[in-house]
Amino acid sequence: MKTRILLVIVSSLLILKGDLFSQNTVQQKGKWKLIWSDEFSGKQPDTAKWNILIRETSKHKELQYYVPDEVFIEKGMLRIRSQVRNYGSKEYTSGRLDTKGKFTPVYGRFEIRAKLPAGKGLWPAHWLYPQNRDWQMERLMADAIANGNESLIPEERPWYSEIDIMEFLGHDPTTVYGTLHYYTFDGQKKTASGTKSGKVDYSKDFHVYTLEWEPDSIKWYIDDELIYTTTDGIPHTPHYLILNTAVGGNWPGNPDSTTIFPQFHDIDYVRVYKKK
Repeated sequence: MKTRILLVIVSSLLILKGDLFSQNTVQQKGKWKLIWSDEFSGKQPDTAKWNILIRETSKHKELQYYVPDEVFIEKGMLRIRSQVRNYGSKEYTSGRLDTKGKFTPVYGRFEIRAKLPAGKGLWPAHWLYPQNRDWQMERLMADAIANGNESLIPEERPWYSEIDIMEFLGHDPTTVYGTLHYYTFDGQKKTASGTKSGKVDYSKDFHVYTLEWEPDSIKWYIDDELIYTTTDGIPHTPHYLILNTAVGGNWPGNPDSTTIFPQFHDIDYVRVYKKK
């Protein structure tokens, strides 16, 4: 009898916890207003919203050539295909698209519902990068620090930052990373990073990857669960959105005999909100 009562109490608490979590999620979303989105309901990617790259990429020793025909819409979703294919000097092709010069917000809530590719050497990412990376300002900043004139550096600094909403390594499908890369005033490169790891295989189904970027903090969520928060190095200048899948490189390693191609990085929607 006591065991039954205990089970009832525990079950009730779990239900209550779930209800409170759902209520908090709804309340949190109520603070934001939708300002930009792509539901990928057309026949092809909307070039009024996206730039689709064609570019050879060797950064981080990656192996892919980004080509436009690896980015397409099928069954109401955006698909980024990665495959073995000789193109230029590369043996793999993949896709990358961005909103540079078309949509470059400062702050906001970024939601991307996606299913990720699996296999060693696959490296999908959703990320934000500065619209204007001001190399001259970086030099002036370093000189100001060296000469004791740090007070002359403007608060709104447009130099390097990178906000990774989601990064994923195909050989470790139960782990997702969210990271902020930035430079301090004295030129030191820093990272603030959170990881979600467990039993969920993020290549098996769609999940919602969310980033909330505010003037004093950045927060990362997966399926509305808060994963990580930082208040360090927050950028205050326009950034554009990038969606891509890299193949190979220093971090994920290169594909091997276990990697099955083609692989698909499927995106159901992208939605961006501003604080009300």
